[in-house]
Amino acid sequence: MQHTNDRKRFTGLFGFVARHPRLVLGVSLLLAALSVLYTWQEMRFLTGRDDLMPKNAPFQQDYRANRAEFGDREEIVVVIESDDQAGASAFAERLAADLSADRTRFRDVFHPNGLPFFREHGLLLLPLNELRSLRENLALAEPVLKDLAAAPSVQTLFTHLTTRMDVYTAAADSSAGHDRERAGLVFMLDKLGGGIASFGGGKGSFSLEEVFLGGDSALARAQRMQIVTVRPVRDAASFVPAEEAIRVVRARVAELKALPEFAGVTVGLTGTPVLEYEEMATSERDITLATGLSLALTVVLLLAAFRGVLNVAAAMVSLVVAICVSFGVATLVVGHLNILSMVFAIMLIGIGIEYGIQVVLRYQEELGLGAAELDAVNTGLGRNMLAIVMAAATTAAAFFTFTFTDFRGIAELGIIASLGIAVCVAVTFTTLPAALVLLVPLRKTREAEREMRAASLLRRSPRFARLEAFLFGHPRIIVGITVLLCLASLYPLADTRFDYNLLNLQARGLESVEYAYKLMRSRENAGYFAEVTAATPAEARMLTARLEQLPTVDHVVSLLTFVPDDQDAKLRELAALREELADVKPVPYEEDLRVMELPTVFEKFRTSVERFKGRLDAEKRPEAARVGAFLATLDRFFATLEKEKDRNALGMLRDFQGGMLASFPEQIQQLTASLAARPVTEADVPPQLRERFVGKNGTYLLQVAPRQEIFEREPLKRFLDQVRSVAPRANGEPVMVYESMTIMRDAYLRAFVYAFGAIVLILFITFRSLVYTLVGLVPLVVGMLLMVGGMWLAGIPFNSANIIVLPLILGIAVDSGIYIINRFRREEGDAASVIMSSTGLGVIYNTLTIMASFGALMVARHQGVFSIGAVMSLGMVACQAAFILVLPAVLTLVGKRSG
Repeated sequence: MQHTNDRKRFTGLFGFVARHPRLVLGVSLLLAALSVLYTWQEMRFLTGRDDLMPKNAPFQQDYRANRAEFGDREEIVVVIESDDQAGASAFAERLAADLSADRTRFRDVFHPNGLPFFREHGLLLLPLNELRSLRENLALAEPVLKDLAAAPSVQTLFTHLTTRMDVYTAAADSSAGHDRERAGLVFMLDKLGGGIASFGGGKGSFSLEEVFLGGDSALARAQRMQIVTVRPVRDAASFVPAEEAIRVVRARVAELKALPEFAGVTVGLTGTPVLEYEEMATSERDITLATGLSLALTVVLLLAAFRGVLNVAAAMVSLVVAICVSFGVATLVVGHLNILSMVFAIMLIGIGIEYGIQVVLRYQEELGLGAAELDAVNTGLGRNMLAIVMAAATTAAAFFTFTFTDFRGIAELGIIASLGIAVCVAVTFTTLPAALVLLVPLRKTREAEREMRAASLLRRSPRFARLEAFLFGHPRIIVGITVLLCLASLYPLADTRFDYNLLNLQARGLESVEYAYKLMRSRENAGYFAEVTAATPAEARMLTARLEQLPTVDHVVSLLTFVPDDQDAKLRELAALREELADVKPVPYEEDLRVMELPTVFEKFRTSVERFKGRLDAEKRPEAARVGAFLATLDRFFATLEKEKDRNALGMLRDFQGGMLASFPEQIQQLTASLAARPVTEADVPPQLRERFVGKNGTYLLQVAPRQEIFEREPLKRFLDQVRSVAPRANGEPVMVYESMTIMRDAYLRAFVYAFGAIVLILFITFRSLVYTLVGLVPLVVGMLLMVGGMWLAGIPFNSANIIVLPLILGIAVDSGIYIINRFRREEGDAASVIMSSTGLGVIYNTLTIMASFGALMVARHQGVFSIGAVMSLGMVACQAAFILVLPAVLTLVGKRSG
């Protein structure tokens, strides 16, 4: 084979490349190196989703106005949970104190439950019915509280109840006092049974609020889930501005959790800064891994396609140059990437190698037909140049139409992708042929023979003739089956939904996502609410009343929430409670555990409970069942003590008494102090609360919590529609999510329509034939419909991440169709021969490399990134079928036409 040619006889672009291959390759590599350096120094990442939104949208303007009025409320939220309410409170107070001392990283630390305001006025903030229930329960428990306050021990508790049960059982009458005594005893046994049952189950201490208000009261729930919010000092130089603050909070949380006194406390971080940090960190890690895997898979596929190392090296050098220069251009023109455009590198791997595959395979085909080396390179370029330019133009047009949308994130992606495709084409016509020319002297005879065999791989041998007859011999059947499948895909197309829940994009099992859901579902600490503003307290009251009447609204929180209603009635209840508890005088707790006396105390107590139950059974009282349940719980407790008597019975008793009564004197004192509450006015609300609900100009903020989960579009829309019926300019996180996702969805669909129109126009200009323009749309229509059908079967909805696949499918489906139709029209042979040629083989490998590139994203933990890979893989399978089977069948039926 002739390996050298007179390079001067070539003209045009290839003539220049053939005469100066080292110069072209050197300049390419220098540009790539400079682009990498420039990108490294100048490229930024936008982590905030609001950075992607249209700046002039009304909801964005309202959002910015709210931030100007009420300040930045993007906070790190620390959620502290424990059945031990005292433990949760102590943990939260320690953490808040530690973080407040660090002014370099934290602008503000807020622990609502730690405010003296709630300790002093917390009972007034309870609903009146709960306060009455508290008074009734404390009245029932007053006798035992009096004795326990004087001597807080297990022996005091059991002995007191034993005496009272014995008196009740021995009494002959059934007076009103008798009935009240029965009610008090049953109440205390219920509460004691609950304490015994929870012993050893992680519960640390006795809680007056939980015992006397019930475990599901608002106060008890709020005490079990404590919140500390932290406003970080943002580091503009960091990948995520709040990264350092998040790290410090997590480190301090870990230190506190390691302390033995907080063994039963669980803690998690969430909030917008944490969610954004974890999303960007996870997606960056995933895309880095997927990019490496994608490059490796691309090399493997190219080795299979080219059957030679040199051509693979040339193609990969060109691809790397294209990616590096594309990033440099993107940095120069746009300057940053966002959560949508982070897949830029993966996209360029799949699309950028497409043009090189067509050139190299045609080059190898020409070698197999006996052409000289440089002539083969020239033919590979010349015969594909128009097809590559037109294919790139359709894909670039599909992306460039994004710039006509008002969604900033999508518009930037369109600019970056369009420029990247232009760079890939330029590199294909310069760097790739320069590398191929320089590698000519290095080719050995054996490698050249392998390449020629690869080029003739699909020549019509008897075996491939049979395959050809099977695949392409029944075009009408193929078209008929395709029509049926496309019709069947119309139902999934009509049923297609867009997932509005941004948390579904995050990696599964993330702590921040888990706790975000907990807050959203918590009535006391709702973290997902609409925001309404009012100019005056009167307007705030009016809006609150109207909003709380809406079926989708659970409650409204504002500054007025902390000014209790029904204060006169509540103060009377508290005054009555003070009188009833006047004789309860707590003394400090001491571990007076008289172990030798306890067996007798326990035995007498159990006997009294059994007699008490017998008396209730005889009187046919319904309370007998509750006492029976307590007796069963008591027996299990005593059985556990008996089992541990030789090992740890003493330790169990100490834990039981200490957990139940060690904090009892302090809690009685706190309760007594809170009973001295006075009327609360707006002026009494502490500054830390006031600044969150009253703006710089005196505007009142109302947080409107939904009654049901509003993660999906329909309940979210119902909630917002109803809230807006009262307050048309409502804002807040649900509004931002709904509006931004709606704009994103509509922008993609609008861009899809624009791109489709541009593609039709480019096809018509390319083919100058209405018939072939319609034929060129076949892979697009078939691929899209089958992809949507596959998504429906796999249960994958469109979301704000994977909807990026739509323009890619448009471009790729049309690109490959252009290659096939262009060769079918310009050269001899039927449709089957085109598919069995280097062009058809190139289309197959194009699709496989794109599938490998995007399929690599399926290793991602980030569900949004994973869904891009999954949807793109489905789309490529659909397109592969359209290229290999459907398009040749249509071309066979249409035949060669001039117009």
